[in-house]
Amino acid sequence: MSNHWLHYMNLSDPYERKARFIPGLVTALPLLPLAAAYRLPLSSWVGVLVSGAGLAAAAAVFVSHLASAFGNRLQRELWPDWPHDAPTHRWLWPTNNEVSGQQRALWCERVRALTGLHIAAAASHDSPEETRRVINDAVVALRARLWQAPEGERVRLHNTDFGFARNLTGLRLVWMPLAVLSTIGCWIGFAWVHCPLLWALVSTALAVIALPVGWFILPAYVRLKAHQYGESFFGALALLDVGVGPLQQSG
Repeated sequence: MSNHWLHYMNLSDPYERKARFIPGLVTALPLLPLAAAYRLPLSSWVGVLVSGAGLAAAAAVFVSHLASAFGNRLQRELWPDWPHDAPTHRWLWPTNNEVSGQQRALWCERVRALTGLHIAAAASHDSPEETRRVINDAVVALRARLWQAPEGERVRLHNTDFGFARNLTGLRLVWMPLAVLSTIGCWIGFAWVHCPLLWALVSTALAVIALPVGWFILPAYVRLKAHQYGESFFGALALLDVGVGPLQQSG
């Protein structure tokens, strides 16, 4: 893929490629046995899409945003109060028992030193809604700082992994039906137009694997990746240099 069209189409970023574009391409894989059975050039079309030739560049952007849309839909299902029930927010909540009180206190002090936002004070004197806003403001500010900081390398990696798992799982509403339709099409081809039995068996195996993986395995995997992102986020938080932060400026 040329750097020119990738940059123009906003796919030069590793997150865009791995977390959005690749899940969209993977969604088409269940159609490969069907295409092979009927001798359709699906692999050639995928190759053109990957190369970014002509209108394929615009198609790549569409695939990427489609994957993101399905991923966001799944995200709202797994975390109905997003972003406030995400690990990065939830672990800072004063009454959360997933981490120790001492650890949360250390994180809150670190957040205050880096951003000037006092989560503990908000929890003591303000409404729960204001506390939620303070926590969200703090996480947003820290995430922006970590995005380019050397300390945030692991955060960026886990963010991309989470995006890939989320978008691929969200797209199960597309690739699971495609797997079933591909199986039906391959068996019809075998029965009526003498398509090879091999592709009917391959498509059946893919459908048998895709259904339980899509419904039972991948959602838990998305939650695991969110948890790992939270761990790397707070790990990087401890490494960030406070420098001339809000507390030093106020003094």
